[in-house]
Amino acid sequence: MESEDKNPAKPTTPFPRKGPGPGPGPGPGPGSVETEGIVCRLLVALLSLCEGLRGLPAPRLKPSDPRADFDSIISLAKNLLSDTKHLFHHFKSRYPAEGEHKMDTLPVLSMSAVELANIQVPGGLARLSADLLNYQKHLEWLRRAGPVLRPLEQDLGALHARLERLVKRLEHLMSRLNLPRPSDPLPVLPSHGTHWAVVQAGHALFHSLHLYLDWAARALVLIRNKL
Repeated sequence: MESEDKNPAKPTTPFPRKGPGPGPGPGPGPGSVETEGIVCRLLVALLSLCEGLRGLPAPRLKPSDPRADFDSIISLAKNLLSDTKHLFHHFKSRYPAEGEHKMDTLPVLSMSAVELANIQVPGGLARLSADLLNYQKHLEWLRRAGPVLRPLEQDLGALHARLERLVKRLEHLMSRLNLPRPSDPLPVLPSHGTHWAVVQAGHALFHSLHLYLDWAARALVLIRNKL
């Protein structure tokens, strides 16, 4: 009797046969074709939208609040007040002159506290614009005094430029508010005269401008609050 094999052979797994090399990949399926179609339609829609926007008018910017212009003008007036105070102190130390000095062509500041509290927008802005233009012309006149005030020419020029800027900002604000510009005649200034006459005129001008700008800054705040 034949003995059984104690170690039967394990079944072998046949190796896979090598087939031909890899062929071309699968062609585009229906999903990829649909995606390309969606992209094309989106591009066409964007191009149509861009063409349509070209024909539309440019959007109008919302006009700024005039109270913002007032804030800027008030700041200019306060800075000009500080500059005038500094220059007046410098002028008095360089050209001392005792006593009170006046110029009849300067604006007259005669408004009580009640009148100031009741100041109105049209009349208040018209007066401020006319008076500050008057001071601007006086500064121009003082700068033409020749060699008398030549040491202060740079400071006078800077103060005149700041005052001119304030006047222009006021005129621009009045135009925005459709307010008429003042038609007050400008003062006829005298000839410069002697050295002493110019010094007296400088004292009168800086003292008056200092007081006026202090009043103007408060008046501008009251006018702004009435808008």
